[in-house]
Amino acid sequence: MFDIGFFELLVVFVIGLLVLGPERLPKVVRAIGQWTGRAKATLNNLKYEMEREAYNEEMKERFKKQLEELGIDENALSSGKHEVQKPIDAAPDSSLDAPSQKESHDR
Repeated sequence: MFDIGFFELLVVFVIGLLVLGPERLPKVVRAIGQWTGRAKATLNNLKYEMEREAYNEEMKERFKKQLEELGIDENALSSGKHEVQKPIDAAPDSSLDAPSQKESHDR
């Protein structure tokens, strides 16, 4: 991200040592390290959330496209359970009418 070499870090350290003194410099450096760590964690979390949201949007678009290809309306999808259940409930139980394959092999 930043192109900082060893010489630049040495200059910043010396200036910090002169301005803050040897007692306060380690505390300030530690605090700066903690803040940069928190900022990095927050940015990584934000990146993860954005990627997850983009993936969810992509999946929604794929789902809508597949519904369109099948000719199914989204509103009909919620009431479709009841429409499919009625014919299933009304269908005769064919397993009782026809003899099972096991019985035909036994004879």
